[in-house]
Amino acid sequence: MESKFMRAICTILFCSFTFCFLFFYQADVMTVVQHLASGRQTFYNPLLGAVLITATLKLFQVGVSSLAKLGKRGFALTYFPSFLILTIISDLRPTVDGVTFGNWLWATPLLIIVYVFVLISVKRFEPYEPEQRSFGPFSEMIWISLLLFLFYFLFTGLLSNNDRYFHQRAKVEALIDKRDYAGALNVVRTMPHTDSVISMLTVYAVARRGQLADSLFYYPLEGGARTLRPGKVHSWLQPDSVLYKVTRNSANYQLTGFLLDRNLSEFARYLPEYYPADSLRPRYYKEAMKILLLKKQGLRLIPPYKKGSYASYYYAK
Repeated sequence: MESKFMRAICTILFCSFTFCFLFFYQADVMTVVQHLASGRQTFYNPLLGAVLITATLKLFQVGVSSLAKLGKRGFALTYFPSFLILTIISDLRPTVDGVTFGNWLWATPLLIIVYVFVLISVKRFEPYEPEQRSFGPFSEMIWISLLLFLFYFLFTGLLSNNDRYFHQRAKVEALIDKRDYAGALNVVRTMPHTDSVISMLTVYAVARRGQLADSLFYYPLEGGARTLRPGKVHSWLQPDSVLYKVTRNSANYQLTGFLLDRNLSEFARYLPEYYPADSLRPRYYKEAMKILLLKKQGLRLIPPYKKGSYASYYYAK
């Protein structure tokens, strides 16, 4: 009876932790990693993926348990291989060609050797284990299992991919893939820093909302006009063809490129082709022309500049 209760506790802890870890914490990272690992051929479903991975790892534990035949204080050791696999797949990193296992390529064999040694030692000691002196929820067997699971939780939590910036970028990519552009931009606002890929996705998301000439400079941007379209930088989830299709013939993209490069002379040259009347020009275009006019007079706008204005971007050199 005590052994069945311990097994039930271990099953509940493992399945609850694994599902929550995958669905609530690693969903966006797994979406990116699975897509790249498949050669960009398939997409990850967070709910289905969490359920399938949890069930698969539990079945793997059952297999390890049937081989090890540990039934007393060492039973929780049979969960370590499943936690190890969970940690490895949660720590895969994107590369140019797909994903990489990083340090797990050499660490995994070493951990398996140590694990097998511990398992054999515990198995040999099991017949000589002293009888239990307590039973129920607070028995020695339960507490040993709980301590081992605490170690597993820390092991997976600390050694899996917990890079905040990586998680945020993966979330931005996943939200844009779901066409939740407002949600993606809300994440961009909270990011501690940006790069050229995030800038490209930010411009794309703002453009898809139809606010490129009115609200783009509320967000951190890096890299100038070269980040407008895939070239030297690429999205993890969005194919280059999709981004090119949206941006190739966009007048606002062309004008925004001049603004991002602070090239106001070229901007003023092309602006009349698309916006001949000043009254029709969006906010940033009016600001840019005002800055250019002052510049020709040897003047500049007086700070402080309004948050989200083009002036705040232009003078922040």
